[in-house]
Amino acid sequence: MRRDGGQQASLARASRHFDVHPLDEQISVGQRLAASGTFDVVDAHLAVVAEHLGTFIPSTDGDDMSRLGARYELYWRFRLSCHTVARG
Repeated sequence: MRRDGGQQASLARASRHFDVHPLDEQISVGQRLAASGTFDVVDAHLAVVAEHLGTFIPSTDGDDMSRLGARYELYWRFRLSCHTVARG
């Protein structure tokens, strides 16, 4: 989703370097949402995909990522904060 017209061109260029993972893990995503008590399907999908890939999620929403049991690194305004949280 693109919101800011001034940043759309940069986002479009950057998105060429991302892998697309379709929402085909509905059961895992639903289970993750139910277990965490959260409602953001995209966050839960990211958590499931990152777990399958053995990687982390760059996020500004550490609270939801923690509740989802996701591995994440906090980013604020595209600057890395030194907080890495591993699941489990």
